[in-house]
Amino acid sequence: MTPFTLNLLDGQGSQRFNQVTRFVGTDRTGAFGILARHAPMVALLRHGLARFSEPEGTWRYLSLPGGVLSFSDNTLTIVTVRYFLGTDRAQIVAQLEADMANTDSEIHHAQATLAEIEQSLMRRLAEMSRG
Repeated sequence: MTPFTLNLLDGQGSQRFNQVTRFVGTDRTGAFGILARHAPMVALLRHGLARFSEPEGTWRYLSLPGGVLSFSDNTLTIVTVRYFLGTDRAQIVAQLEADMANTDSEIHHAQATLAEIEQSLMRRLAEMSRG
């Protein structure tokens, strides 16, 4: 099989794979595959698992909370906030779930802090208007 290049980019950095032979991902319409010399395309990847293989045939799993995929000039580029990569499917899925749970916790904490600040400001404004 003719290979193509895969570039993975997230907030932590990037990785490049020069000998990818197959890629399988999912967008809102369902699963799709990409081989070398695929027509140019852009897709919004769904939260979940994608996979790709290199000439030796081993699948690498890529778990991500969504992202943007672009294929052009025999190069596949995926941009996402965060991804986990490995050959153990179950481990990669568990890492994404743990990361998302942590993010949800951080968001909840930030929302609670903002609510406290808002209440404090409202009390202070009420005190100032009385005084």
